[in-house]
Amino acid sequence: MKKWIIDGAFKALSDEEYKALSGEDTALYLADKQKSDIDTMVKDFNSKMDAIKSDTIKKDDVTKLKTDFETSLKALNAESFKAYVEKIEGLEKEVKSATDLSKEIKEIARIQGETLKKLDNPKIPDARKKLTRDDQLKVLIEHAFKSEAFEQYKADGFNKATGKMALSNSEDGKIELIKVIADADASTEKAVIPISSNHTGTVMISEISNVVRDDTPARKKHVRDLLNVGMTNQAQIVAGQVYDWTDSLTLGALMLGENTAAPESVFKSKENTWGLGRIANSMRISKRWFKTNGLQWVIDHVLAKLPDATYTVEDFQLLFGDDSGNNIQGLAGSAQSFDLTPQTYAALAFASVATWNSGTQTLVTFLAAHGMKNGDSLTIANATSAPYNDTHTAVEVVNAKQVIIDEAYVAEIAGNMAAWTGTSQSIFYHAIDGAQEVDVLSVVRALLAAGEFNATGHVVNPQQTIQMGLLKATDENYLNIQKDANGEVVGVGGLPIATTTAVPAGKFFSGDFSRNGAELLEYTPLSISFVEDVTTAKANEILVLIEEEIIFPIYNPYWFMYGKFADAKTQLETP
Repeated sequence: MKKWIIDGAFKALSDEEYKALSGEDTALYLADKQKSDIDTMVKDFNSKMDAIKSDTIKKDDVTKLKTDFETSLKALNAESFKAYVEKIEGLEKEVKSATDLSKEIKEIARIQGETLKKLDNPKIPDARKKLTRDDQLKVLIEHAFKSEAFEQYKADGFNKATGKMALSNSEDGKIELIKVIADADASTEKAVIPISSNHTGTVMISEISNVVRDDTPARKKHVRDLLNVGMTNQAQIVAGQVYDWTDSLTLGALMLGENTAAPESVFKSKENTWGLGRIANSMRISKRWFKTNGLQWVIDHVLAKLPDATYTVEDFQLLFGDDSGNNIQGLAGSAQSFDLTPQTYAALAFASVATWNSGTQTLVTFLAAHGMKNGDSLTIANATSAPYNDTHTAVEVVNAKQVIIDEAYVAEIAGNMAAWTGTSQSIFYHAIDGAQEVDVLSVVRALLAAGEFNATGHVVNPQQTIQMGLLKATDENYLNIQKDANGEVVGVGGLPIATTTAVPAGKFFSGDFSRNGAELLEYTPLSISFVEDVTTAKANEILVLIEEEIIFPIYNPYWFMYGKFADAKTQLETP
C-alpha cells in the first residue's frame, strides 16, 4: 500500500519517511510525485489562462495553450522535468512584476515553450546525416528485414506487429535500428546489423547557425537535401513569420534630428503555427515469398516499390502543399512570384520633391511604398517642371518611400504634385536578347540579392537541366554552361541546381533553402514496421508500413521565388 496516497490524493513524505522507503517504493513515490506536481502545475496554469479577459486572447487560443502545456509536461522524463521546474520557478519570478495579467501569462507560456524545447529536443542521428535520402530508405528497409526484431516476428509466425524501427547512431561501422515509441522518443531497444561504413552522400545540416552556405554546384535529388533538417518533440511549431518586408534595405530607418521620434520599422512579423503532416505508405507481402524466393528477393521487391512513392509525396508537399486537408503549406503558396511588371503610380502617388546633394539631384518622396529596387528606372509624367518629365535611370533607393534621381532640383508647388503620374521598372525588364532558362535563374538570383536575400540554390525538373545543357550559340556550339558528364546543367551563377520531378518542367524555385528562410523538422523520423492483422492473416500476408511525420515552418517567405520559365523569359526578352 502506498503510504503517500491518502484518500486518493498524493501527500508528500517527510525527509525521514522518504529515506525509509525501499528502492522499489522510492521509484513509485517519485513517479507519483511527478504526476502530482504536473497535475498541480497544469491546474494552476489553466486557472490563470481562464482568468484572461476574452478580448486579449481568443478562446480557441486559450484552449490550445492549455492543451499544449499539459501535453509537453507529460512528455518529459523525470530528470528533464526536475530541470524544467527549477528553470520555470526562476523565470516566473522575473515576470511576476508585470501589471497586465494577460501579458504575464502569455510571457510565461512563451518562456515555458522555449524551455521545454531546450530541455528535451532530439537531434538527427549521425547515421542519417551521412546518408542521402535514397540511401536512408534503402538501408532502413534492408536492415529492418534483417534485424533481430523481424527475425523474432517471423519466428513467432508473423503474429501481430513489430514496433516502428528507425535509423539510429552509427558506432564501430554499424548502423543501429532503434525502436521508435510515442512522441518521437526512442527506447534503448536496438536491432543491430553490421554493415560497411563507406556509405557516401550529401551530409544534411542539422543545426541552425549564422554561417551562410557556400556550396559548390552538386547534384541533389530531393527537396530536403537543400533544407536545414532537424528533429522536434513538439507536435507543432509556434514562431514568428515575416509577412511584410517592403523595405528590406533600411527597414524604414531614417536620419533624424535630436528629440525627433523614431519611425516604426516596416519589417513586420506575426506569430504563426505550423502543424504536423504525416506521410505513409504500405504494401502487402505474401508469407510464402519468404520460403519460395528468399529474404533478399523480398527486400529487393519492397525496395523497387516503396521508396519512389515516399520520396515523391514528400517532395510534392514541400513544394506544392496547399495547407488544406492533410497537406502542409509548401513553398509555392508562400514564395515571392517572379514578376518584373512595371510599377504604376497614379495621381496622388507622389508627395514631394526636395533638394539633394547641393541641388545636383532630387529627392522624390512617395505617399506609399514605391516598390523599387536600387538601380531601377523611374519615368515621371504630368510634372509642371519639365525636367522631371523624363525616364530617370539608376535610381538610388533611400527607403521604402523615397528615391533619389539624377535630375537637378527644381522647386515644384505641392499642389501641382497631385497630378504627377509615373512608372518604374527593373533593369532586366525587356532587356535580354534571346532570353533563356539560364538567364531566368541568373536574374532570379540578382532580384533576391537586390532585396538583401542570399539564395543558396535552384530547384527544377530534370528535363530542364537537359534542355539548358543543349542550348547552342549562333555558331552551333554549345554554350559555356557548367554541365556534368551526362550533359545536365548542375549550376547557374555559382549556385547548385537540385533536380526533382516534383517540379513540373517549365517551373522553378529559387532561394535560401539552407537555414534562414525555412527548415524541415521531423516529429517522427522515417520508420518501418511489420503488421499482421485479421485482413492480412486471412490472405496469408503481412503488411510493410513506412511512415514519417514532419513540420515545415517557412519563417520568411521573401527568401524564396517561384515562377514559370515561359512567363519570366517573356518579361526578360527585348521587344
